[in-house]
Amino acid sequence: MMAAAGRSTQDVASQEIFVFGPFRLAPSQRRIERDGSPLQLSGRAFDILLALVRQAGNVVSKTDLIATTWPGADVEENSLRVHIAALRKALGDGNGGVRYLSTISGQGYCFVAAVSRPEQRQPAPNNPTYVHNLPAHPRQMVGREQAIQDISEKLRAQRFVTVVGPGGIGKTTVVVSAGHALLAEFAGHVHFVGLGETGNAAPVPAIVASSLGLLARSNDPTNSLTTFLRDRRMLLILDCCEHVVEAAAALAERLYQAVPELHIVATSRELLRVEGEFTYRLPPLPSPPEKAVLTAANALTYPSVKLFVERATAGGGEFALTDANASDVGNLCRRLDGIPLAIELTAGHAGAYGAKAMVQLLDQHLNLLWEGRRTALPRHRTLRATIEWSYNLLSEPERVILGRLSVFVGSMTLDAARSIAAATEDDDTILAIIDSLVAKSMLALNAGSQPTRYRLADSTRAYAQEKLAASGDAGAISRRHACCFLSLLEKIGGKSDRDLWWAAAEEFGNIRAALTWCFSDQGDRTTGVALVAASIPLFFKLSLLPECELWVTRAIEALDETDASTRHGLVLHTALGAARMLTGQLDELGANHLNRALELTEKIGDIPGQIRLIDQLHLLQLFVGKYDDAFGTAKRGEAIALASNDSIAVARMRVLLSISCQYLGKFVASRSYIEAALLHPGRDGDVLSGLTLEYPKRAQITLARVLWLQGHPDQAMQVVRRAISDVIATNHPVMFCRALPWAFGVFFWNGDTEDCEEHIDRFIVEARRHNLAILQMVGEAMKGITLLARNETGIGLAMLKGAIEKLQSQSFGAVAGLRMPLAEALAATGHGDEALDTIDQAIAQARHCNFMMDMPDMLRTRAEALMHKSNPDFSQAELSLVQALDVAHHQGALGYELRAAIALARLWQRGGRRQQAQDMLASVYQQFTEGFHTGRLVTARSLLAELSPPHSCSFAAK
Repeated sequence: MMAAAGRSTQDVASQEIFVFGPFRLAPSQRRIERDGSPLQLSGRAFDILLALVRQAGNVVSKTDLIATTWPGADVEENSLRVHIAALRKALGDGNGGVRYLSTISGQGYCFVAAVSRPEQRQPAPNNPTYVHNLPAHPRQMVGREQAIQDISEKLRAQRFVTVVGPGGIGKTTVVVSAGHALLAEFAGHVHFVGLGETGNAAPVPAIVASSLGLLARSNDPTNSLTTFLRDRRMLLILDCCEHVVEAAAALAERLYQAVPELHIVATSRELLRVEGEFTYRLPPLPSPPEKAVLTAANALTYPSVKLFVERATAGGGEFALTDANASDVGNLCRRLDGIPLAIELTAGHAGAYGAKAMVQLLDQHLNLLWEGRRTALPRHRTLRATIEWSYNLLSEPERVILGRLSVFVGSMTLDAARSIAAATEDDDTILAIIDSLVAKSMLALNAGSQPTRYRLADSTRAYAQEKLAASGDAGAISRRHACCFLSLLEKIGGKSDRDLWWAAAEEFGNIRAALTWCFSDQGDRTTGVALVAASIPLFFKLSLLPECELWVTRAIEALDETDASTRHGLVLHTALGAARMLTGQLDELGANHLNRALELTEKIGDIPGQIRLIDQLHLLQLFVGKYDDAFGTAKRGEAIALASNDSIAVARMRVLLSISCQYLGKFVASRSYIEAALLHPGRDGDVLSGLTLEYPKRAQITLARVLWLQGHPDQAMQVVRRAISDVIATNHPVMFCRALPWAFGVFFWNGDTEDCEEHIDRFIVEARRHNLAILQMVGEAMKGITLLARNETGIGLAMLKGAIEKLQSQSFGAVAGLRMPLAEALAATGHGDEALDTIDQAIAQARHCNFMMDMPDMLRTRAEALMHKSNPDFSQAELSLVQALDVAHHQGALGYELRAAIALARLWQRGGRRQQAQDMLASVYQQFTEGFHTGRLVTARSLLAELSPPHSCSFAAK
């Protein structure tokens, strides 16, 4: 049995054949033929070709190719390049636009031509030669293998298939390939009739009869055709039926009914709508999704990219797909809607312009005029010609509606399409025209979307926009479009339903387009101001703060020339102040906008608005280090909330008071405020419902910090871990970036930075992506601290130093607290003098702005620096540690008190003051009721054991 199995495997291997273009590759015979004649290749070149062909469509690394071709030998890449060059020359790679091998920069090589593996029981030399009139088999077809198989199967089962799709999608290529695939099945009786170059009034039956060699004895030879075909088994291909759709439909239906052995495949941009027709809608080539992270290797897994690369490198072009340009190429293919003709025409210019520049050229619609192959049919030589062919087949009402729909960017709902498209037409007429545009492949239906959405391909939209502009209706339609989305946003503006807001997010491309028109020279500023004001919550939900700042600035500039309401001004000034702050612009301009908005809220008696603005002013004051002012602002907010008898607002202001008290080192008061805030059951509701800088679980994270500082590390970690998990679950980048730095303190104090390191990496990515400059710098500082905790000192110090320098340049207030871990790391690595300078600077800065939260640890760190100086000063170190203990005790910061006590006990132990060290450390240690497994408490317990008299075990129980 085993021997038989071995022989079977060998038989299969010996029969293995690969066919591509005119070539036939037989590995077992080490033979390659071109059109039946042997091709001479060196042994190394043959091995390389075989390795690439066996993984056609995939990138094969240079290392793997060398290992396969020179097993066990030490060979340089230059030898591989020499054989690749010889292989290209032998295959004629690049001649006449034919491409077989593609170099993937920095990766390896990829075999890009289509490869088939024919059944070896019928070797190629013995295959019968069929006489047919099919066009030549397309040699450069990408990503259509499944379509050919599906069409072939449907033809067998249904007999009549119409392949439908927009111009340039590749319908003819696919059906011709299917015809070649089915030649043997129909014994060569496959007949192709091209109707594309006939006039609109062409006598289709006569053309088909003539192509079959029948003499037309009447004006309508349909009867003669049915008689001729009745006893024949044949596949008839009717290509490009859309401009003669009625005549083609009538003939196809008659032949289908009268000739039972006749199989028909038609191509058209709209259905024939006759008996027996099975529709196959040819999809676009798959393209990379938006925001996909692409490398050269994974980009080539998308057929649209693979086609782009083939065409861009055809004829020896200089274009090469690299990791650097892969995302731009993916974006191009997606923007071209995966339409092969559009991709081919665009790719032909890649060598001249480069992928990134071509994305911008698409915005200018220049690709509508780019020319393709001279041998292409006239309707396929440019995108304009392709679209114009379909456009000219539309009725005048259909052309008008198509032009109106071109104002949409991306997809549109049916309701939105109807509201924009309708002028004097009734609703039924609009619906009928929209259905007709879908049927004629001018408007695409997004399958599976709820609610139903429609989309114009970008190239079709560009062409239709030109027609709309020429009609003189562009301004009116654009105004109607802007008002449509203004109405949508105003309807959901006061609601907190997340589904409504995410539905609005799907319309963001249209909202952006409406804003662009409103503030253009031909636009409507009044509508624009209202639309910006209504869009602000969406900008914040999508974390698009720099763009929000752009539109809000334009709207504020337009306030004087419009009759905008006070509420519009209030919302605009609020948003601009908040956006500037979060994007790192900690200047007077942002504060002025927030104060202007606060004046407007007071003017109209808007208490919730005042509360929101006080929240934002408070955050800005914390950012710039005005901690006393921040406490005063929070007290002002509490008074307003109490006067309005708004318990949720009172709770919110007490969270701010608790945060302020932490910065000021007043931890007892901080805990009192936060516990009072958390008594309100609605305190932590949906903070995404309006424009706010609050984030979920802010109160809980604030409580966790106080708990750790007061000596409850287990409770603190439990609360903070749950809170961060809840914040992450909201899937809101800005909220996540606001929450993590405040929570990080608990992880850092507890020595558990590894627990949140993956969160920090995501934090930095999100902050960079959304241009949250200050927070990005804070994230880099947190990353530096975690690296230092892992003893990766070099990179950790560099990252932390760099982040501190950048934050200092932005006048970030809490930078003093970040100097403390920097100084501690410097001291631990033998840079005591630099550590002392760093911590003295931090202490001076902290005292100047009353930043007392970290003062006990700063004083402890100063002592460590003094002990690690080139000339250690132990007396001054002791004084700093005693001060640290006193400050921590006064603040009620038991967590900091323990850290200082451990350092002081070690210093006294070194000086022989063991009993004094034990008594002092024990008095602090015994105040703890939990957290005995944490690092500092384990250290304290071990140190107490060292300091205890022999045979004493008074601390073993804890």
